[in-house]
Amino acid sequence: MREVSDPLTSMVKQIDEQLEGRPSHRNGERKLGVFVIFCSDDPKLGQQLKDLLAKEKLKNVVLCTTTPTGPPRYRVSKEADLTAAVYNVNRRVTANFALSKGGLDGDKSKAILEAIGRVVPAKKIAAK
Repeated sequence: MREVSDPLTSMVKQIDEQLEGRPSHRNGERKLGVFVIFCSDDPKLGQQLKDLLAKEKLKNVVLCTTTPTGPPRYRVSKEADLTAAVYNVNRRVTANFALSKGGLDGDKSKAILEAIGRVVPAKKIAAK
């Protein structure tokens, strides 16, 4: 991701809700998580992300920044405004989305959320 946008914020909120109650580091369970990595050299971006975390009360999604080219091992497309790579617990990519600026619409957001849903286990429902 290169910048904060309303469609991204909406999707990140949905991902945060989707991860609520999922296994975490507690009790030796493996943590499933989502990192949204912003590839930018904008010095104001860090504060924008802190503000977004506080405003939206995100608890399960990590927002972070890196260089404009992204982490080398992720091989982020220079042309893409948003790249979403979904990994399973075996660290294998199960879905990959590279979107141009403005390409994150309702259909793409839904596809990304569905891809995450395929690797995130169902919520544990407490017995009554």
